[in-house]
Amino acid sequence: MYCNSISMAVISEALKHNTSLIKLDVDRCGLSVKGAVYISQLLNVNHTLQVLYMWVNPISDDGMAVISEALKHNTSLTELRVDRCGLSVKGAVYISQLLNVNHTLQVLDMSWNPISDDGMAVISEALKHNTSLTKLWVEQCGLSVKGAVYISQLLNVNHTLQVLDMSWNPISDD
Repeated sequence: MYCNSISMAVISEALKHNTSLIKLDVDRCGLSVKGAVYISQLLNVNHTLQVLYMWVNPISDDGMAVISEALKHNTSLTELRVDRCGLSVKGAVYISQLLNVNHTLQVLDMSWNPISDDGMAVISEALKHNTSLTKLWVEQCGLSVKGAVYISQLLNVNHTLQVLDMSWNPISDD
């Protein structure tokens, strides 16, 4: 079932005033940038939502830009899953910017997005200074040995990260 922009707008409006819902799962709802805008609006005012699952929605980098901007000021969301959302290096840059200022987010899944080594570079740099993220999934993100080097540099200084999944990346031992 797909959520169209009208239904996401209605849900988002209701959640702006809801004080009991802690998890919103909109996986595979066909959300685009417009849906991401509605979600970002609710993240700006809702202080109870802790978990947001957005798997397999074509929000793209532009959608991630508005979500990241909202999360820079959000103090309740602890888990964000945006795997298979069409994010590129640009999307990774937006995520790194939120990681630089958000001290609440603990779990981030950005798997199956082609962020490549350049995207991992900016994420790793942000995580060198982030003390809240404990779990990171970057499965199938197009990381090579270069991306693994960025991760190793991050792990040398970040002692908060506890779970790291880099499965399905073409990291070779050659």
